[in-house]
Amino acid sequence: MINDEQLIKNLIKQGESEQLEFKEVVHKEDIAKTLCAFLNGKGGVVLIGVQDNGKVIGVENAAQYESELRSYLFQSIIPEAPVTISIETIGPHMLILAKVWNGSKPPYIFDSVIYFRRKGKTIKATSNDISKLIKEREKTELHWERQATLGVDLEGLDELEIRKTIQDLSKYGRGKVFSENEIEDFLIYYGLYRDGYLTNAATILFAKEPARYLPQCRVRLTVFNSKKSSDSYSYDKIFEGNLFRNTEEILQFFEVNIATKSRFSEKKWLREDISYPKFAIREGLMNALIHRDYSNVSGSVLVAFYPSHLEITNSGELYGGYTPNDLTKNHLSVPRNPDIAHICFIRQMIEKIGRGTVLMIEDCESKGYSKPKWESNSGITRLTLPGVTVTAKTDDAVNDAVNDAVSDAVSDAVKRGIIDAVSDAVSDALNDAVRIILGSEGVSINEVMEATGRSNATVKRYLQTLKNIGLIEFKGSPKTGKYFITSTTAKKLNRKK
Repeated sequence: MINDEQLIKNLIKQGESEQLEFKEVVHKEDIAKTLCAFLNGKGGVVLIGVQDNGKVIGVENAAQYESELRSYLFQSIIPEAPVTISIETIGPHMLILAKVWNGSKPPYIFDSVIYFRRKGKTIKATSNDISKLIKEREKTELHWERQATLGVDLEGLDELEIRKTIQDLSKYGRGKVFSENEIEDFLIYYGLYRDGYLTNAATILFAKEPARYLPQCRVRLTVFNSKKSSDSYSYDKIFEGNLFRNTEEILQFFEVNIATKSRFSEKKWLREDISYPKFAIREGLMNALIHRDYSNVSGSVLVAFYPSHLEITNSGELYGGYTPNDLTKNHLSVPRNPDIAHICFIRQMIEKIGRGTVLMIEDCESKGYSKPKWESNSGITRLTLPGVTVTAKTDDAVNDAVNDAVSDAVSDAVKRGIIDAVSDAVSDALNDAVRIILGSEGVSINEVMEATGRSNATVKRYLQTLKNIGLIEFKGSPKTGKYFITSTTAKKLNRKK
């Protein structure tokens, strides 16, 4: 698969443009001017340590400069704007990458001057440019994700997800850092709490029950039994949580139910099980959730499995003038929902320079799958992933069997004093863990962590509970061993189905 270094090289080959500029050295004032111009336009990337002709020379003491530049930009551009800064590596050279999306509060000002981008150059804005920016701000104030969601207040937000986001800011350095008790300041800075109200973007991202206020945020996942959509399906579920909760639950479904691909190796004379393209599927789901047209109240995201492929469809055609062909190469993204996109970027759920679709293609090909296909017309965007299918473990009978088996084992263990009574939340987590192990030929702690999004300590605790009540067993060495469903559990599940 193409690595980060190669993707930066590919970006450099494209040359400077309306959304990309090279800087040889860290000249803070020049960088601030360019980013200010990007904010007043379509957004863009500044690569520092690259000459105008594309020659990479690198930046000495990049880490120190990165920290100084971050502080300088946060303080010098008015109004405050989310700026992302990271260190990239090409061979022995360290580069600094600074990125902004189109700003939500134009015009942006640096050193009392409004800058604009024209023909790949940063210039002072003319009176006509300023007039356009003011009109643009009036439009952005009416932009759907920045409108108020009536009925939602701060108490209606999922504080845990907000704290996770603030922690990721500190951990990954993808924006201005806040302490965990500065929730309101964080929401204001990132445009999610404006003039005393929570925006639609805040509701989509963090509300405990967003579908009560914005029914279009629902996601439907269906497994069809035939090539065409019909009433014949083995699984059908509506997800109504916030973006992070929906993502976690759908990815858990993928982990448990997507079938691996097998092939016969003539060299080894053995059957090889090839992992499905996890990155491509995850990225496709994230693109649908982040870039969809939420302003369409009847719109939705549909995740549909067919016997031969997976389709992920969202309301809204490709944004920013892009075509399906553009997605097959590096491109600088122009998100329809920049506030939502930026928070997901902070959480490391999307790529920083529009390279996610390129990596999707690489992931599919490296796993022996056909390239993903995009369509964008008639008010929707559809991603098709050929060859991605599900196992037969998606029907309600299997889910009920797992639930019953776990419930019976927990009840019996409580009665016998093996474990203490568990809450509904813990019981649900145990059910999820059993499904993950059931859908695999043995799993490690790290694989369960990845599938559930839970911490190492939490997963260890759940797995130990399942071991104590005899539902799973551990085989192999302490370092490389894996967890398996016991033969007794397998028999119980088969009887209950």
